[in-house]
Amino acid sequence: MAADTRAYAGFNSPLGQKRKIRRLADGTLIGCSSNQVGFGEAVLDWYEAGADPEKAPKAAELKFTFLAVKANGEGFYANDNFLLSGPVKAECFAIGSGEGIAHGAMRAGAGAKRAVEIACEVDVWSGLPVMTLTHEE
Repeated sequence: MAADTRAYAGFNSPLGQKRKIRRLADGTLIGCSSNQVGFGEAVLDWYEAGADPEKAPKAAELKFTFLAVKANGEGFYANDNFLLSGPVKAECFAIGSGEGIAHGAMRAGAGAKRAVEIACEVDVWSGLPVMTLTHEE
């Protein structure tokens, strides 16, 4: 799994860098994209704590995309709600503001890291450096 690290600050200038993806103890890779400052981290914490819908993060407006990929390749997806779709099997997944660019790059043969680098070249909301994780440490 690969992700850009641009920290959104609620305006056009990047705030800095941050982690948008994590590897859980069982090897599951999770990632979240949100244009609400701090909400992506809250969603990742929620999933890592067991994904109990009763304990889902609260926000005035739910604006996020979440992806979990198990070691067997099954994906679980959520968009603006805490109901996970899946398991979904696909050759590649992409979420976030640069998802269309990254997905197209992967379909054209780029690996995940290169696909995110390409998205960072085109999408103003994505930024380098790219962080990568695998299912094994």
